[in-house]
Order: sequence, then structure tokens, then C-alpha cells
Amino acid sequence: MTKEPWKIGVIMSQSGVTGAIERNQLAATRLAIAEINAMGGILGRRVEAVFRDPKSTPALYRSHASDLCREERVQVIFGGHMSSTRKAMLPEIEAHNAVLFYPTLYEGFEYSRHCVYTGAAPNQNSVPMVDYLHANFGERMFVVGSDYVYPYESNRIVADLMRSKGGKVVDEFYVPLDLRAENVAELIARIRAHNPDMIYSTVVGDGIVPFYTAYREAGFDPATCPIASQSTSEVDVARMPPGVAEGHIIAAPFFDTLRNPGSLAFARAFRLAAGGPVAATAPAEAAYFSVHLYAAALALAGDDGIAALLPALYEVEVDAPQGAVRVDRHTNHTHLWPRVARVREGAPYDIVSHPTERVPPDPYLLSISGHQDEMEAPVFPVHATHR
Repeated sequence: MTKEPWKIGVIMSQSGVTGAIERNQLAATRLAIAEINAMGGILGRRVEAVFRDPKSTPALYRSHASDLCREERVQVIFGGHMSSTRKAMLPEIEAHNAVLFYPTLYEGFEYSRHCVYTGAAPNQNSVPMVDYLHANFGERMFVVGSDYVYPYESNRIVADLMRSKGGKVVDEFYVPLDLRAENVAELIARIRAHNPDMIYSTVVGDGIVPFYTAYREAGFDPATCPIASQSTSEVDVARMPPGVAEGHIIAAPFFDTLRNPGSLAFARAFRLAAGGPVAATAPAEAAYFSVHLYAAALALAGDDGIAALLPALYEVEVDAPQGAVRVDRHTNHTHLWPRVARVREGAPYDIVSHPTERVPPDPYLLSISGHQDEMEAPVFPVHATHR
């Protein structure tokens, strides 16, 4: 291929509080780019990525987004993990009429024409998770999160969903992103004082492991009072001491231990690309299929400008490891396959809530009345995959 390459920007941290999970996303992004180029690129042109490391710092995400758009003339950017980082990038991306693929679950209640949300919206993780918790553990929930926008909004949504079922939140507590021993001690003391039926955690990044470790050391039993989370992933579980993660609950569209052919093939390719026995996470899987969605749309549009790319994006879908996915033209969010799992160390996770069909995004929870079975989840026809 001798034609000028398609240039994209990738803004993913390799250090800082979310460095571990974003390195996982970066590996998946690199894998997707390599696959596309190995198949001849897009319309005979390679994909060339310009990488930036924002070090988990929102201000750096914004400055990198500005630089990529202004200096590198990039029209499509992939990245962002914490909602604060997405919100930092979007003004620059909108100002330069570019597109951001945001490959991470988030709190919902947002729309930008310039953002394609490929992580789970609340109806695709919070709703099935609360359904499972209420049916199996009780009605008294303790809520904890890191001190920034996603935990506050996600906790509000989950609390409302639990209350709609007749449950209640016994306490709500927030800890710094830079979690310290005294914060963990206060958190454990509050959990013990309230004796809840389950914990809902939106603690993120490097705070996850010390929280779960302290929870086990305090003698709490996940068989009767689990920590449930969407922000905990296989990367965090791998960093925990043996036995710490066993029996806790994670909601996500993808797990590294899924046994369908697409998931198995992706897991094998990801390990080869990552250079070792590294588990792929749901955010990594979203980062991976985001690049393939972009490639399919670009092959159809022939132009990576937003005016051509977005209409094409609404007409394609790809066979992601979790199942076939597509972007909704009304919300710019993605049709996904929600799952809830209990962690089993050294074994495939126990999938306790299986999707029977793909669930359309409902980022404003307009069709949710607190019961997943009241939500319509139509099956969409499969379009030809442009890969």
C-alpha cells in the first residue's frame, strides 16, 4: 500500500490511577489496528495511529485532543476512561469537528454528535445487575465510589433502581482517587456499622485492590454480602491476593472467560498481542471493536470527516467478541449484550445473567421502570460487515 494512510489519534494512559486498565485498552486498540492493516487496510490505505499518554490527568487528555486535531489534523480519536477525561476532551473535539470513540462504560445521560459511546450505558449494566442483586441478596445496599462524576451519577442511578424495587440505600460514601489506608479503614468501619446485604462499588483505578483486600481481611463473606461493580475488571482481579475476588459480582457485556468462538479467538489474539497471559477486559473489548466499527464505516464512506463517517457508521455492524454490535443513530450509543457474572478465580466466571438478545442503548433510561423484563429489546437485522 503506497497511498497516504488514514491517521487516527489514540489517547490512553500508560500510568496514573487508571493506567492499568487503559494499558489493557491500548493493547486491544493496537491489536485491532494491526488486524485491519494485515487485511490490506481500508480502501487500500493503512491505518496509522498517533499515540498520546495523558497519565490519567484530565487536563492532559484535553491538551492532547487539541494537539491531535490542530497539529496532526486527526479527525477521529479513540480513548478516555474516566468520565472526567471524556468531558475534558469533548470541547476540543467538538470545536475541531472531529469524532471521539469512547470505549468505556459510563453513567449515561449524555449525547454529543461528536462522541460514539461504545461502552455500556446504565440500562446495559446497572439494570441487570440490580435485578440480580435484589433477587438473590436482599434489599439493603451500601454504596461507595471514588470522588468524581461517574461514581456520583452511577450511584444515583443504581440507588434509584434499588428503591424502585422496594429496597433502600443504607449509606453512601466517597473516597479519594488517591485512596489511602485511612480512607479504607473508614470505609470498612461504615460497612460494618450498617450491615448491608450487598455493596455497590464505583471505586475505580488503583483504589479497587486495597478496598477488596481490606473487605476480605475484615471477614466479610461475598457469598452472603458481595461487592458488585461495573468498574472492577479482570485486570483488577489479577492484581488481588488469592481468594480476595472470589464470589464478588461484575456487570459487563464481555468477560475474558466467555466461551463463544468469537470471545475465545479474541482472547487468544489479545494475549499474543499483549505478550503474555493478560486477560482482556470489557473496556478493552470495546476499544477493540470501536476500531473495527470505524474501519467498517470508513470503508463504506470513503472519507473520515464527520459528515460522511457518522451516516456510514449507522449502517454497519461488526461481530465483536461479545456478539454483533452496532451504533444507534438516535443516541450514538451502542447495541450491546449485557451480562452479570460472579468471579471465580482460576476458572471461567459464573455468568449468572445471560442476554437472550442484544439490548439497545437507553442512556436516559426512558424505557426503564426498574424491571429489566419491562424493557423492550428488539433484535436488529445483521448488516454486511465491512471488514
